[in-house]
Order: sequence, then structure tokens, then C-alpha cells
Amino acid sequence: MLVLTLKAGRDAAPRRRHPWLFAGSVSRRGGEATSAQVEARDASGALLARGFHSPSSPIVARWWRFDDGPLDEPFVAARIAGAAALRRAVVPPDTDGYRLVNAEGDSLPGLVVDRYAEVLVVQATTEGTERALPLWLPSLKTLAGPQGAVMQKNDLASREGEGLPTGDVLLSGAAFPQRVAFRERGLHYLAEVAGGQKTGFFLDQRENRALVRELSAGKRVLNLFSYSGGFGVSAMAGGALRVSHVDASAAALELAREHHRLNGQPLEAVETECADVFEDLRRRVAKGETWDVIVTDPPAFAKRREDVDRACRGYKDINRLALKLLAPGGTLLACSCSGPVDADLFQKVLFAASLDAGVPARLLERRGAGPDHPVSLDCPEGDYLKAFRLVRG
Repeated sequence: MLVLTLKAGRDAAPRRRHPWLFAGSVSRRGGEATSAQVEARDASGALLARGFHSPSSPIVARWWRFDDGPLDEPFVAARIAGAAALRRAVVPPDTDGYRLVNAEGDSLPGLVVDRYAEVLVVQATTEGTERALPLWLPSLKTLAGPQGAVMQKNDLASREGEGLPTGDVLLSGAAFPQRVAFRERGLHYLAEVAGGQKTGFFLDQRENRALVRELSAGKRVLNLFSYSGGFGVSAMAGGALRVSHVDASAAALELAREHHRLNGQPLEAVETECADVFEDLRRRVAKGETWDVIVTDPPAFAKRREDVDRACRGYKDINRLALKLLAPGGTLLACSCSGPVDADLFQKVLFAASLDAGVPARLLERRGAGPDHPVSLDCPEGDYLKAFRLVRG
């Protein structure tokens, strides 16, 4: 396999079991690049790690093991079996939509797999993971079952940056799925596996939807950047009097209404507003509206370090306006899925929003993704989702 020899003093990361190798750490390349497999050695020639090569990416390799063992189908099958066993332990009852493989969090960097009932949706985010398909696909076919399907969703910026195909592919199964019905704690949803955001649904917010369900009895709930309405459906299931979804996508709002219908919830208590959320919030503040529970769950405002300042301004503005709408004693669930904006920085942004709004608020808890989205202690960069529960003082 290809051998990457690291520069002297640049081997600390693989010795700490960090799974990423940046191009600037490589001194020289040797061996035969007959497959995507690659290994790292230090300046003295000692083996450090083995994984898969992504020559067109700034992260030129991702490590799948840190010992002198093979990268073969049995090894990968054991990793996927371990991931599946963890989900059997942590996924709540009456739920068949969840993250099955969480890349670095399951020691399978570059590989994401979401389960929606009998359909598995795969994201192979790098060239190395793509070329490792013969190692991971057999296990996924087994987990999907004879009546299931495995599809690969490829519309990813990381793939485009490495020159990989971005069209979706059916890897196994009789038909290419478009929408897939699944359950979350007894509620019914449709994952838009063809054309939808992420793999078709925001599975990482499951535990936070459950929190909103607990808090919503007799309450008015404003769901901002609502996408397909998951927070609002959960709120209605918890006894909310009224739910308003705001999103810029008319198609997403129609799917939100369909989700309410699927769960037998009264549409007369549901409002959908197709609008720019910033502009909609300013209108609501000018009208003097108040809401008991507000969820701010925007798309990632920052995907790179250089985006952080601009992103923080956006997060501050959204939550400043939301706090102005919050009734006394009301709850704001403020979310960020921007990896470069860490939890401490996000808390400072929320403090600034509260100060500028003139609305005192208390932080009750910091939350994140559910346990089906484990984070490797060796790779804390995987801890991207922040959800802060605030109460108006």
C-alpha cells in the first residue's frame, strides 16, 4: 500500500489516535498506490496508523486503525457490527429512524449511515471512503435485510471538492427510494432521502424534539428554520395549543403539514409561514407577538473558521429577536450546527443576544445530538450540534 512518511515532529496527532492527517505533515510518499489504503510512518519508519487515502483533499488520509492489522472486510464488518450493537442499546422504543454509523464517532472516518426503517442512506464523504466501498457495503446490505435498500447520497461539498460524482446511487434494493416512512418515539415522519437535506431528515435533533414535546402542553410554540416541522409535530404531540413553522422553503412547509396530518394533529392549530426568518422575526417583534416556546434551529452559518465572525453575528441577531418574542417564563431552545462555533463561543453569543435584547435569561442546560451520534474523544471536532435551553427571567 501507499506509505506516507511524516515530517519529524509531526507525528503527535496519530500517536494521540486523531484520525485525520493533513497534507502539510507528510515528508514523502512511497510504496505502491494500488488501492485507497495508506499507512503512516514516523521519520524513523515506525508504523503509526492505517486508513484510506484522499489525495485531492487537505486531509490526505483518515485513519481506521492504529495498529499493525489488516484493513479488510472482516475488520470493517466488526466495526459496523459494534456500531449497530450500540444503537440497539441507546435508540428509544418505537423508533426506527436513527444514525447507524457516525463516521469518526464509530471509528469509521468518512462513513455516515442513517437508517430509515428498512432503507439505509450512506454518505461516503471522501475519496478514500468511496474506494473502500467493497469493505463496508456487504455489512450494510445484511443490516438492510432482503426487503430493504441501501442508497448512497452524494450531493456533498466534500465530494465535489475531491472531484467525486455527486449523483445519488442505489447500491442495493429493488427500487430507488424517494420518501421513506419511519417512526420516532411513536410519531410518524417521512424522510426525503432523494432531494432532501442531509440524508432526508435531521435525526440529530431527536432528543431535543423530545424535550420540546415535554415542554409544550398548553403552550404556543414558534418553530424557526422549521424545515419539515419535526419540532412542531413533537410540540403538538405534547399538547401545544398552537404551532407556527417559519421556513424559506415552501416544499419543506408542505411536508411539515403532511407530518401533522400523518400524526392526526389538527391543522387548524398549525400555521406555516414561507419567509426569510430574519425578516419574519422583525415583523413579529414589531407586532408585539409573544410565544411560550421558541426553537431557533438554523442551517450551519459557519462551515469554515473564516466564517465564524459572520456566523456569530447571524446567531446573535436571530436569538436577540427570538428573546424579544419570548413570554415571561418562556423557553428558548437555541441551536447551532456550525462545527467551528464551539459551545463556549455559542454561549457568549447568546449572552450578547440577551444583553442587546434587554431580556434577562437563564441557561438551564446545554444539550447536543442524541447517543446514536457518538463523539470520539480522540476527535472532538465531531461534536458539532449545540442546543441551549434558556428560560426568560
